Amino acid sequence: MKKYCNFCGEPMSADDKECKQCGWDLSKNAPPSTDPGDNKARLGVAAGLVVAYGVMSFLIQGTPAEARAEPARATQYADAPEVTAAPVSEPTMAIGTLPQSVSSAPAASTASSALISIKVADTKGASIQSRDALQYKFEVPETDQKCRLVGSTKGIGGFGRNIEVFLLTDDDYVFWHANPAAIAPSQWETFRGSETTLNYALPGPGTYHFVVSNQMSPTPQTVAVKAQVKCVR
Repeated sequence: MKKYCNFCGEPMSADDKECKQCGWDLSKNAPPSTDPGDNKARLGVAAGLVVAYGVMSFLIQGTPAEARAEPARATQYADAPEVTAAPVSEPTMAIGTLPQSVSSAPAASTASSALISIKVADTKGASIQSRDALQYKFEVPETDQKCRLVGSTKGIGGFGRNIEVFLLTDDDYVFWHANPAAIAPSQWETFRGSETTLNYALPGPGTYHFVVSNQMSPTPQTVAVKAQVKCVR
């Protein structure tokens, strides 16, 4: 049979001589006392137990949780702005040398927000050997703008009057390049003389060849060449 401590009320074994909870000596058991001092002692012990339980509960709940590693977040980058390449003219090339590529396919379309302007030639003194020529290759992209090749040529050394100036499409250039002594199959007017003003209307997109020829002269010639593609709406 179980018995209870007369002081704190905790259960005790039948063979216990003292309370394991509060240490009360069972030999002092007597009828419950009405002494205020005894009541105060009982309340003190009960309050101490409540405080002890509260502290233990707080310590248990306040134990920090095990740290967990979080995966690193991927850095977000803004998309790179697209870059639109501006048309670039080919360097001067002697007629005796084939260009790196000759294509009849039209160039890629360009943005319609800006007027197209392509620098074709700008030299103050290009030397052309006898029976030879210079050609300036350029491309006009797909566009609804109306384009023209404008500029001028001027002989500044040699006889000058034998210089011929003409414009060829890509297909016509391939044909003429095989036999440069023949009359160039130009769709535009061929000019001959020491000074020429250029004003060729370009029908549409594609590859063009502006040619300054010295085929008719037995001596070298030096010319100033200025040519540019300008487009309007």
